[in-house]
Amino acid sequence: MSERTRDELMRRVGNLAQVGGVELMRHEEGQARGVRSVVVRTGTGLSFGVVPDRGLDVGLADFQGIGLCWLPPKGLAGPWHYEGDLDPYAWLRVGLGGLFNTAGLVSIGVPQEVDTSSFGFTQRLSARYGTHDRIAVTPASRFTFGERWDGDRCILTVEGVVRQDIAYGENLSLARRYETALGSNTVKLVDTVTNDGFFETPHQLLYHFNLGYPLVDEGAELLASATEEPESLGFATGDESERDEWRSVTAPQPGFTFGGYVVSLKQDAAGRSAVALVNRRLRGGLGFYLRYDARALPAYLAWRMMREGLYAVGLEPATNPFGNPSELAEQGYAVTLAPGESRTYELEFGILAGPTEIDSFAESLP
Repeated sequence: MSERTRDELMRRVGNLAQVGGVELMRHEEGQARGVRSVVVRTGTGLSFGVVPDRGLDVGLADFQGIGLCWLPPKGLAGPWHYEGDLDPYAWLRVGLGGLFNTAGLVSIGVPQEVDTSSFGFTQRLSARYGTHDRIAVTPASRFTFGERWDGDRCILTVEGVVRQDIAYGENLSLARRYETALGSNTVKLVDTVTNDGFFETPHQLLYHFNLGYPLVDEGAELLASATEEPESLGFATGDESERDEWRSVTAPQPGFTFGGYVVSLKQDAAGRSAVALVNRRLRGGLGFYLRYDARALPAYLAWRMMREGLYAVGLEPATNPFGNPSELAEQGYAVTLAPGESRTYELEFGILAGPTEIDSFAESLP
């Protein structure tokens, strides 16, 4: 299909939707009732839904009928079920799930007290921010989507803006754009976070990719090039030796607690790092890869969750590791935005179909 010209293709269909395209849909049941998804189909078998009501993150995603991500029992709940002001761990009840969740924009990681004295409001000199903050459970202020032809190439896009603000506090915006093409297994994601306020503002960002069964299964593995063995995030109650297993996938394990690691990934000449989860037993070899600008996202966190039911592998590039913002700043991480300052993050994700593409990716690692 991708080898045909625009004229050759359109002579064969009554509507582009026969072979791919972009379409707005809405869920009608359970806690996802009312949640909208902009479903992108590239025509290769890659399909993913951008969810404007959940931070413009990607919800459902599959390739040729194979699900790519972990989904919670309730599905992708609407943000109106989020109880972040009552429960600092409410993100785990509503936010987690789908192909990826954005964490931030002020803080990432476990609930923490953040210094907000820079805003000059004496009644809010510090504030409690819950697990991974709230941008993933914030509806987009606006969004657009469409298909356009550039010669014989049909480009598919979804873009919009999500805002995180509070009076006497942060005023941040996330401008997001997805771009792919008919016949492609690759998606480009470009985010720009801007401090639209007039005060220096804390800012952290993490991309929480949640890969699940059947891609995640016994024998699957992570392909990555690390400069050294990882450090544990310190949350697990299991044996420290599990740290050596961060690349591997086992069968679901009863009572598995947590596997989280800070990994130093190598960069190529352009400053990009890459990682992929591959399952060579699935359909003759299938993988999901992530490539990103490591200069803007210098930290990489590996989430290995082998628990029954919560059975997933997380690929998580971030602006910084988890920690106290003042301590992170002392370590050289850029965890604040000046008034009017913008910061851009570029990522690419997609499919590795077959052993040739998997081997080529492995050979391309720095």
